[in-house]
Amino acid sequence: DESSSFDAQRQIGLQRIMRTICHASLLIHTLSTPWGKPLARLRHVPPHCGFVDDILLESKIVRGGGPVVEQPVLFDGDRDGAPFDMDSWQTHRSSSRYGRLIPGILVGATTQRISPAVAGLVAFTIIVAVYNDVAMAGRLGQLPPIQLPLTPFELTSPVLGLLLVFRTDTANDRFNDGCDVVWEITSSLRSLVRKLVAWTARERTSDAERQSALDLIDGCVLLHGWIMGSYLRGKPLKALQEEQLLRFAAGPRTENRTVMLGSKFATTPHLAITALSLGTSRRLSSLNREEHISLDEEFGHITNALGKCERLLRTPVPLGYTRYSVRFLWLWLFLLPFALARTFAEFGVGTWWEDKPQPVLAVTMLFVGFVFLSIEDIAVQIEEPFAILPLVKVS
Repeated sequence: DESSSFDAQRQIGLQRIMRTICHASLLIHTLSTPWGKPLARLRHVPPHCGFVDDILLESKIVRGGGPVVEQPVLFDGDRDGAPFDMDSWQTHRSSSRYGRLIPGILVGATTQRISPAVAGLVAFTIIVAVYNDVAMAGRLGQLPPIQLPLTPFELTSPVLGLLLVFRTDTANDRFNDGCDVVWEITSSLRSLVRKLVAWTARERTSDAERQSALDLIDGCVLLHGWIMGSYLRGKPLKALQEEQLLRFAAGPRTENRTVMLGSKFATTPHLAITALSLGTSRRLSSLNREEHISLDEEFGHITNALGKCERLLRTPVPLGYTRYSVRFLWLWLFLLPFALARTFAEFGVGTWWEDKPQPVLAVTMLFVGFVFLSIEDIAVQIEEPFAILPLVKVS
C-alpha cells in the first residue's frame, strides 16, 4: 500500500512538472514573438493547459489580431472580425475572463494608443517629485518646494468623472445607433431581394422581366457592398462598379445614357437607390400597385437608414465638449503631482526603505493617468462606429 501510494504521488509530481514545462514553453514562445507579428503555427498541437492557455490565447488575440482587436465592439480579432457565435459567447461569459484579460493591460490596443501620453505624464511626475525632494532637503540652496493643496482636486474630481461618463455614454449611444442602422440597411435589402425573387417567379412573368429582376437583384447586392465596404469608410466607388450598378438599374438598352449619367454626376448611394427604384417601376410591369408600393417602401427604409449613417458621420459630439474635456483632464492630471507630493512626502518614514528612492508618486500617477486616459480614448474610438464595425463581413 505504501509503495502504491508513493508511485501515485510520484506520478502526480511528474504530471505537474510536465504541465509546468508546457506552460513555460508556451509563454516563452508567445513573449518572443515581435510586436504585431502573427504567432508562428506550432508543428504539433500543444496540449490545453487550462487557465494559462486562456491567458496565452488572449495575448495572441491582443497582439496579432485584426484592426478591431481591443476595440470596444462585439467582434473578435482572432476570427478575422467575424461576429460572435455561440462558442464566442460562452468564452465571453466564462469566469476565466478575470485572468485571461490581464495581458491586455500591457499589450492591448488601447494601452498602445495612450502609452505616449501616460509616459509623458509619468516623466513629468518624476521631475516634480525629484525637484520637491531636493527642495525640501535643501541640497541646492533655498529652492522653494512647489506644492498645491489637495482640496481643489477632491472638489473637481467628481466633475471630471461626470464629464468622462457623459462623454463615454454619448459615444456608446452613437455606436449603438450605428449598429442599428447598419443592420436596418442589410435587413431592408434582404427583404427587397426576397420580394423581387418571389414576385417575379410567377407564370405570368415573362423571361425578359425575370432577367430584369435578376439585374435589379444584382444591383441591390452591389449597392449593399458599396455602402458597407466603401461609402461608410470614405472610399470612392470604382468606375467599373459605378457603371455596372447604373446598368443593372436602368437595363442594357440604356447603357449609353447610364455611362453619360455616371460621368456627368458624382454617383452617390442616394442616386443609386433612386435609379434602382426607377428601374423596378419601369422594368417590372407585371407587378401590381400594392407590390410596387411595398418595394418602394423598402427603398424608403434604406434611404432613411442611410441618412442616419450620414448624420453619424457628419455630426460628431460637439467639439467644444470633447476638446474641453481633454483640456480639463490634462490640466487636472498635470497639476495633481504637485498636490500629491505633500501627501507622499513622508510615505516611507519609519520603514526599511526610508533612505531609498521611492517611486510612489510616479506609480500613483501611472495608475490614475492610465485609468482616465483609457476611458477617454475608448469614448473617442467608438464615437464614429463605422471605423471599427466589421462592415465587410456584414456585406
